[in-house]
Amino acid sequence: MQGSARTDRGTVGGPRGWRPAAAAVVVALASFGAVAHAAVETGTGHPKHNIEAKPDYRASCAGYHSNSSGCITKALAAIDRARSMEDVRPMVLPDNFTKLSYAEQTFVVTNLERVDRGLPPFRGITHKLNKTAKQAATANVDPAPAYSVVGEFLVLDYQSNWTSNFGPLAGDYGWMYDDGYGSYNVDCASPSAPGCWGHRDIILTKYTKPGLISGVGSEKQNGLVSIAQLFVAGKGQHPTFTYTWRQALRHGADGYRHS
Repeated sequence: MQGSARTDRGTVGGPRGWRPAAAAVVVALASFGAVAHAAVETGTGHPKHNIEAKPDYRASCAGYHSNSSGCITKALAAIDRARSMEDVRPMVLPDNFTKLSYAEQTFVVTNLERVDRGLPPFRGITHKLNKTAKQAATANVDPAPAYSVVGEFLVLDYQSNWTSNFGPLAGDYGWMYDDGYGSYNVDCASPSAPGCWGHRDIILTKYTKPGLISGVGSEKQNGLVSIAQLFVAGKGQHPTFTYTWRQALRHGADGYRHS
């Protein structure tokens, strides 16, 4: 986010926002930007309208219960119902999902949204990007890297999302399926506003650069989880990852076990 311009869009990050319909006041913002001008396009279209979460997972996930069987069962059912409207297959989490950190869970879920629509996954999350995202999550703002390299990896493009919600699955639902006109997306004040479905567009962006890496940070705040994610494209040697997509696949993410 740049200054106090809470609805601006810019080349190095401009905020978007949404508020899920919940008893608690929940604020979620997202931004996107580019370190260098590049061809960027979204991978899929938008839903015709916001999709009501059925079953309603909020009560089961509230109060840091996002890893409970009740929360995961209901949140996945709501996500899969929304996915079925796009003819996208059900989401398959890794078998160790509840043992992962919020940051790792978010990385897995956003990658599943991509690969199940035929988009390439981000390779992994790295310490430097995680640190930047963690600072943003603490401050409740969109993360923006103040550097152009991560190790020997050259950052050429980036986009970012931020949310405060009941955990990674709830955050994903808001980003992907409840971000249009009539939601709490503050950049979607009219049906034709450019900020409508901005979070979804960020997750499903296609990149022209060959290397895709990510960073995620989270912090518990007043019964909610603040989560910030960086989506970075560039080139060069990939940095050392703290967690990788390959690790998720080894535990059955996407329904297949990969060695």
